[in-house]
Amino acid sequence: MRAEIITSLQNPQVKLWRTLNRSRAERVKSGLYLAEGEHMAGEALQEEKALALLVSQQAEDKYAALIHAADVLPVYLLADYVMAAICDAKTPQGVAAVCAYPQDADVASLGHWLVALDGVQDPGNVGTIIRTMDAAGFTGLLMDEKTADPYAPKPLRASMGGVFRIPALRCESLPQQLDALAKAGYAVIAGDLHGQPFYDRPPMSDKVCVVIGNEGAGISPAVLEKATLRLKLPIPGKAESLNAAVAGSIMMYDLLRETLGKRRD
Repeated sequence: MRAEIITSLQNPQVKLWRTLNRSRAERVKSGLYLAEGEHMAGEALQEEKALALLVSQQAEDKYAALIHAADVLPVYLLADYVMAAICDAKTPQGVAAVCAYPQDADVASLGHWLVALDGVQDPGNVGTIIRTMDAAGFTGLLMDEKTADPYAPKPLRASMGGVFRIPALRCESLPQQLDALAKAGYAVIAGDLHGQPFYDRPPMSDKVCVVIGNEGAGISPAVLEKATLRLKLPIPGKAESLNAAVAGSIMMYDLLRETLGKRRD
């Protein structure tokens, strides 16, 4: 398919693409989001999440392989100033994929190894948690309405492509959803500074949901009430608490360690 050249900021497509980094509401309204940069655009193409490829005219030769990988997808060659106007990065790499904003996944499709985010508002933390989920084999993400949008630019970059592989469900009532999971046999594990020692926990079942709370306030009382286990990571040093993404990553990987140990046994 021949690439379309766009040099005007007044182009209707450009006007649409420029809205995608403004807010979650704009992304939901349009049903689209942008995956910027060589790595993210490549991941979007590889995971078949891309609807179109945007390439700076001056970078056409550099990204010839990505253009070839786009195959039958529309490819647009943009003037540099047009690409700069569309992208969030201060120094755009000259390539981005336009992707379909995902519909909320059905909870039954999320699998048995879940993470729930309760008011996690830092975009970098959300992306880092998704990256760890992807690495550790977690299968689905639950979020409340206050959690940062995983498909905004910063979480996307921090996820390193994990957003393309981890299905997500944004819940109107996270406590209600966690209650349903607990009744379905999930171990709902809440990181709680007043909980039992994490490393003294009982053996886990095959169905787990790790709950990670807000960076400052922690897990909300309504969500904490639905936890089947409240566990505290040891902090022998002088820090009052751990970063939300770090704490979540430690818990995820120790659960993976336990699972791998069961398989060896």
